Amino acid sequence: MLRSKSLPISHGFKYRDRVSIMSDILTTVKKSRKGRRKTQIMQSANLNYTQTKKYLDYLLTCGYLVFTEKETYAITHEGSRFLQLFDLQKIRMIR
Repeated sequence: MLRSKSLPISHGFKYRDRVSIMSDILTTVKKSRKGRRKTQIMQSANLNYTQTKKYLDYLLTCGYLVFTEKETYAITHEGSRFLQLFDLQKIRMIR
């Protein structure tokens, strides 16, 4: 009779929490002076269309992003402040 060993399976996937995903989106948008289109945000944040739409709607509602006349997303002062606080929190967790 063959016995199978119970080994932990590790595929190397790293799951992100919601705040990390929002930070990734805001960082992507902040890097561009002209703003970013939805597809560019989706690709750089590694999200599918449904996820991207959900997070962009939430960030717009919170006032962290604005939708420009050129149909791009731009970061607001509040969005930049969110990124600063997120970075501070990451530094505290490392210590």
